[in-house]
Amino acid sequence: MKRRNFLKRVSLILASVAGAIGGISLIRIFSSNQVGKSSKIKIGLPSDYPLDTYTLIEDHGIFIYRDHEGLQVVSSICTHLGCTIQRTTDGFECPCHGSCFSDSGEVLSGPAPRSLSWYSIEKSPDGRVQVDLDSK
Repeated sequence: MKRRNFLKRVSLILASVAGAIGGISLIRIFSSNQVGKSSKIKIGLPSDYPLDTYTLIEDHGIFIYRDHEGLQVVSSICTHLGCTIQRTTDGFECPCHGSCFSDSGEVLSGPAPRSLSWYSIEKSPDGRVQVDLDSK
């Protein structure tokens, strides 16, 4: 095989892979996981969560924090490109692009354009805690 033909094939393969990755990214950005779902979710009883601990509920993209005052709910989705953030000793960190957030969700560093969202919570009639993902 001649060098020119080899380079054409490699270029075509690389362009195809880049196009596929770009297409998948666009589909992910424009598709909504919330279509047809209720914005209110039940997360259980307050006693289900240990004191002074952030508990990740990955299916809903939230961290539950319980202290002596009650429960608080913060988004686990980075405001930069939507990666799931991780809990650190100083707050939260995005493993994708390095954004750092304080315990209160404020941006400390990185490309994230805004703070993490905090959601309102209420007790449902059955005594369980309910989070409204539309109410920040």
